[in-house]
Amino acid sequence: MVGHGGQSGLQQVFGSLHDGDASVLNIDLEANGQLIAQVQKEIQRFKDDKSIEQMVEAENFHNGSWTRFNMLVVSFLKFCRDVNPWSVSESADLIFELYQGLGNCLLNDTYPVQELVQLYCTMTEYVVKMSRRLDSHYCHLGTRKHQFLTITTAVISKVFNSVKPHHDEAFVSFEDLSQKQQILLYLANKLNNCYILMGSSSSCANIFKNVKPKSALSQFSEFPLRERVEYRYLLGRYYLLNHRVSNAFHQLNSAFSLLATQRTMSDPLRRNMRRVLKFLVPASMMFGKLPSTQLVAEIDPALAHMYVGLIHAIKSGHFDSFYQWLYEHELQLRSDCLLLLLLEKIPVLLYRNLVRRIVRELCIPQNSNKLPYGVVQNILEVSLRRRLGEPQLPLIYTAVHDPANVENVLETLVNLTLFRANCFPLSNQCVFSKTTNISSIFPPVNEKLTALFPLNGEDSWLDT
Repeated sequence: MVGHGGQSGLQQVFGSLHDGDASVLNIDLEANGQLIAQVQKEIQRFKDDKSIEQMVEAENFHNGSWTRFNMLVVSFLKFCRDVNPWSVSESADLIFELYQGLGNCLLNDTYPVQELVQLYCTMTEYVVKMSRRLDSHYCHLGTRKHQFLTITTAVISKVFNSVKPHHDEAFVSFEDLSQKQQILLYLANKLNNCYILMGSSSSCANIFKNVKPKSALSQFSEFPLRERVEYRYLLGRYYLLNHRVSNAFHQLNSAFSLLATQRTMSDPLRRNMRRVLKFLVPASMMFGKLPSTQLVAEIDPALAHMYVGLIHAIKSGHFDSFYQWLYEHELQLRSDCLLLLLLEKIPVLLYRNLVRRIVRELCIPQNSNKLPYGVVQNILEVSLRRRLGEPQLPLIYTAVHDPANVENVLETLVNLTLFRANCFPLSNQCVFSKTTNISSIFPPVNEKLTALFPLNGEDSWLDT
């Protein structure tokens, strides 16, 4: 069998590599299967690995000075020889040997690594998908959980760590960067995506911390839009997983705003917007900014429908509705690592809005600036009470909050500056300014949360 222009498969591989075209080393059978099958037939005559190594050395790639490149080519030929096209799991060792060899080639910038960068990105996409697929069957395969993604991230991490700016040069534009520098954000995003999938969000911290020092760009906005959106989305996810709501909202909202600048709504754009909204909507609610379900419904009707009940519960300060909503959506919230976060953050908003309703509907109409603890306790009992005939909910929802804790609730709201008042335990009441302006008594939640939990200053570079 001969390839393009009458060439054999091996001739095509070697000729392309001499010309600086490394795409022939692509292991994706769908994209490069014909060439791989051709090489597989031709290379069967080589009985051992040593024969393949000698053949590659004879090609004198890069004047024989780049040993790791030769090892990469040998790994590709061994893959062609031994791959089982019907079993990814049986071919995994061959694939990882080749992927690790490619990663090793990129570590030393004294060699012409630029010709391998695009191949590395192509192969990374393939290997990450393969690893996720294999890890999903780890029980059947007898492997450890996340075993293949762990191997993959180790390779990507070495390449990421090898990216260094040239400090003796002035900042340049993205187009002037070396190809390896151009994929800095791509590498960071791949690593952080994998870490979050593996439930190892703590590993993300080091990646986020090192992107700016490794970048040769003075402004984050010079990176491609797609990678910027992904980076801020992942940073928002990271902050959510660490219960840092103010920072999470800022990053997720920034990611969505970048997407919203696109003039034409395409299917990929809509998918990306839905992906961000999935976490931006709950983050905004915990941040005290209730989203417009009408606007959300234009992008993701199902998501808007899901959160209608929670928005109503927060606005009304109704605890039982909040618990019921959590219970009904528990599986989804657990899967998205949102259940405990909502359980922790939303109750203070419920308390604040419940007290706000009492002041607005009872105190202000009576021209009173005093709020008795007993009034709040009675209304809180109603808010916590199950509807008649409704089954009891699991203790995870109902065990913490109790009407008897009303004094602690009011003092907490005052200490968080969410309720501008003074508490007087001896007289069992709160006293606030005599005014009809409810906003002066209950300032906007997001402003107070930002003051209490300021944004991470290290992220300011992302706004340049």
